[in-house]
Amino acid sequence: ELQQLLDILELTHQSISRFLELDSYSLMISEMQENLSLVSYSSRISSQIWNEMQTDFLPNFILCNTTQRFVRSLKGAHHSSQRSDASTGKPYFYCGSHDLTMAYQGLAGLYRDFFGIPHMFAVVKLLGSRSLPGIIRALLDHISSKITAMVPKVTGLQEALPKSIGLLSFDGGIAGCQKIIHEILTWEAKSDVKVEVLHDLKEIGSALYWMSLLDIVLRQIDTTQFMQSAPWLGLVPGNDGQVKHAYSDNTPFTTLLSAATSAVASSPACANPSSYLVMSKQAEAASLLYKSNLNSGSVLEYALAFTSAALDRHYSKWSATPKTGFIDITTSKDFYRVFSGLQYSYLEDSMTNPSKKREMLGDSVAWAGCTIMYLLGQQLHFELFDFSYQFLNVAEIETATVSLYQPADRSKSPNIFQGYEVILEAMRKARRLNNHVFSMLRARCPLEDKVACAIKPSGAPLHRMKFSNTVSAFETLPQRANS
Repeated sequence: ELQQLLDILELTHQSISRFLELDSYSLMISEMQENLSLVSYSSRISSQIWNEMQTDFLPNFILCNTTQRFVRSLKGAHHSSQRSDASTGKPYFYCGSHDLTMAYQGLAGLYRDFFGIPHMFAVVKLLGSRSLPGIIRALLDHISSKITAMVPKVTGLQEALPKSIGLLSFDGGIAGCQKIIHEILTWEAKSDVKVEVLHDLKEIGSALYWMSLLDIVLRQIDTTQFMQSAPWLGLVPGNDGQVKHAYSDNTPFTTLLSAATSAVASSPACANPSSYLVMSKQAEAASLLYKSNLNSGSVLEYALAFTSAALDRHYSKWSATPKTGFIDITTSKDFYRVFSGLQYSYLEDSMTNPSKKREMLGDSVAWAGCTIMYLLGQQLHFELFDFSYQFLNVAEIETATVSLYQPADRSKSPNIFQGYEVILEAMRKARRLNNHVFSMLRARCPLEDKVACAIKPSGAPLHRMKFSNTVSAFETLPQRANS
């Protein structure tokens, strides 16, 4: 709506400028956007956007990964918003007339109940390159503060875990697995801590996904600008798919203006060619500026690097190094154990009340949890020892075993998963979402080769064996420039 009103203001400015001498629209907007204080780089609009994100968006909106949209949560702990009511002024102060105001309000109403790519385009246009870094930095600081606030809470959940956590047994079936998990996750006394950790993860995941939407929009804008400026800069695609310069000395833009300047300066009718010489020099400066902005970085990759640095301060508490060099199967209490328990808990809650937790938390929890585990190097640990994954493995084995002995008429065979259909489907959806997040992380933030231990066929350990991380198969996702 704000972007819509500013567009109307720009059209109004163009109409009035035909009859009155006015300052340029960009100058008037810059004056309106002036910094709030001498020691702050925040503009009025950026401060308002960050205030809305802190008080309303991050705590109250949930992510739907399928639609790439945030929607307002209908249930859960709502934080009161400090937003003031919209003023009810005359229609001609908004869009010119009552009918136009109603029409524009109808258009804005199509985007009012969610936040997605269209809103991100409006944010980028409103803030511009001057104020956008302030929002990015504020979000990164918010992620860092949430991680720091989570440390004592996660420690409390780690201490409540038993000293030894073994793999789930296939003998008891899914009913036996559920009983074992309930015996392991004795967090009844820490239910408030568990809820707080889930909400912290939700806000971290929402901030990271917001960064990914911003990265998508900025890449589209950069691509459009590149297509417009590449012919003037003499850039052509090479045989290897990389961009190369067709001219070694000057660009077509500077060559054209230099030739025009030389022609004008040599003309006897031109008494003062200095302005043309200045224009030629400005063309050279513009070419250098455009060339320097061609290889712009990725906001999402920077956010992941910042998050990784924030996690390094708590690495010893969330990712203990095994004393023997091998993965600890039973004694580990790393972060992936805690997230595995949290994931199983709210998935099990969805069996009794499907709208209770999923509507309140959305998909942001998975984005935060998978990102933290990936940056800590715990993805493989999680995929091997996660309670939900083991639960699904037992269900698949149980299905295969029963199918060998069931009667020919399958309609007469009993449903062995009666009462577990909802939680099994929720676990499958969670596994698909986790796999998607891990694939995106491998594509956008590939880890270095890790040093690990292997076991020879004789049983002797082979130390310091390198294995490479597999890059994502998602070819549509942009890769690093050097990969």
